[in-house]
Amino acid sequence: LLEAVTASPRYRGVRVCGYRAVNDVETTEQFAAITFRFPAGFSYLSFRGTDSTIVGWKEDFNMAFICPVPAQLSAVKYLERIAAGTDGALILGGHSKGGNLAVYAGAFCSEAAQQRIELVYNFDGPGFDQKILDQAGYDAICPRVRTFVPQSSVVGMLLGHEEQYTVVHSQETGLTQHNIYTWDVERESLSYLDTVTHGSRFIDRTLKDWLAGMSVEQRAVLV
Repeated sequence: LLEAVTASPRYRGVRVCGYRAVNDVETTEQFAAITFRFPAGFSYLSFRGTDSTIVGWKEDFNMAFICPVPAQLSAVKYLERIAAGTDGALILGGHSKGGNLAVYAGAFCSEAAQQRIELVYNFDGPGFDQKILDQAGYDAICPRVRTFVPQSSVVGMLLGHEEQYTVVHSQETGLTQHNIYTWDVERESLSYLDTVTHGSRFIDRTLKDWLAGMSVEQRAVLV
């Protein structure tokens, strides 16, 4: 993939900078981000999804009853640091947990940084608790969020979303569709579908109803 990108006329002029990674057992934080500076003058801030560490998975589960988790706070700080050191438009994005971090950073950054954000791409990332969805910062960034989920999405349907989502065809089934490398790409776009499957909607409704019936303390015990 790296060789193909560097050989591509579209991407070979892109500068890569601002890499930061944290894996902290003490604070239960797994965070990583990197910035791509495009010749056209804008920057794409890419937030990593969950890695294979226990810390990463534990922080994911903590999102069911803690907000913000440490990675979400780090995402805001990262955005502010990159915004202070660059000019031009900003685009945020990430897959899975990285998509959640991109949306959170866009919602809770300073007004000056938020005004520079053109779009936020969330690739099958989970949503937020209602208290986050009710915040003015989230309301302001929501129209600029573009969420993409595979047809049998589970992860991307978790928790609450206010933005519209686009369904992409995956070659796999069930949870394995979460792997973005299984998503179909046509010549100039992803391969789109009209809606998610009945199974995805059933799981989404069941999990939301289940969590809604629990107190924060019960969610913590479950995790």
